Amino acid sequence: MDKKTGLLGYLSQVFMIFGITVLLLNLFCILFGDGASEVSTIFSLGSGGIAVSTMLEFFAAIAMIIVLRVVFMTDRIIKKMPLAARIIAMFSCVLALIIGFVFAFGWFPVTKILPWIMFIGCFVLSCTISTLISVLAEKQENKKLEDALKRFKEAQ
Repeated sequence: MDKKTGLLGYLSQVFMIFGITVLLLNLFCILFGDGASEVSTIFSLGSGGIAVSTMLEFFAAIAMIIVLRVVFMTDRIIKKMPLAARIIAMFSCVLALIIGFVFAFGWFPVTKILPWIMFIGCFVLSCTISTLISVLAEKQENKKLEDALKRFKEAQ
């Protein structure tokens, strides 16, 4: 599990993910902004970029998601929970959080089916990629620990 859960580790994660998100949102604005400006508040400026209010909404969402990550992916609060259950619980809470932001800030029309299909597709894809990265990182960390233990035992 991630050990960097202090304030600096938290802020580092928030700003790193926020930076990547802003970059991707601006790329989407350049590519699709003019066509999506009538549909989504995210693209209210069209290809001109992202509104400050939208960036603050995303910043708040990301900060809350990182709190959820600390809750579910460290042993600080939840001591004994299998990794799969942690991942499912975290992604369920993140999904509920994002849906709340969709309704609160009108990120896309909640009465139309296509935006929901696209949102769910993107969410599932990002969750899959995130899970794969987490599992690979965990395996790599376990391998390092096993190798260190083996070297320690051989030195004894």
